[in-house]
Amino acid sequence: MSPTEVRRWYVPDAYIPPVSTGPEPSHESICVLNDTGRPAELVITAYFADRDPQRSAPIPLAADRDVHLRTSRPDQVGGLQLEPGVPYGLVVESGADLKVQYSRLDTTQAAYTLMTAMPIPTEAR
Repeated sequence: MSPTEVRRWYVPDAYIPPVSTGPEPSHESICVLNDTGRPAELVITAYFADRDPQRSAPIPLAADRDVHLRTSRPDQVGGLQLEPGVPYGLVVESGADLKVQYSRLDTTQAAYTLMTAMPIPTEAR
């Protein structure tokens, strides 16, 4: 991939549940696998219904590594401040051929719910 090519992964339905039951907190994660053999960077942009988008600082990912980024942890998502209970959409961008998965664990009720998706990357120039 040339340096001018960017891959984008879209997650229109992102949301950190505001409540939890039991010991496991409700949360969401962006899981990223870098099997390219080279270090990579990614940037996350969050879009909201009622405010301007937020863009993260570049997030480094070492070669041949996997990372699980909790969206409720600004230190893991390039400084993004994402509030529980506020719906938003995500765009993950990188110049590398990463594998991206989005997951949400909802423990607002006694029966936990896990939702996960494997966004398909698009290329933009």
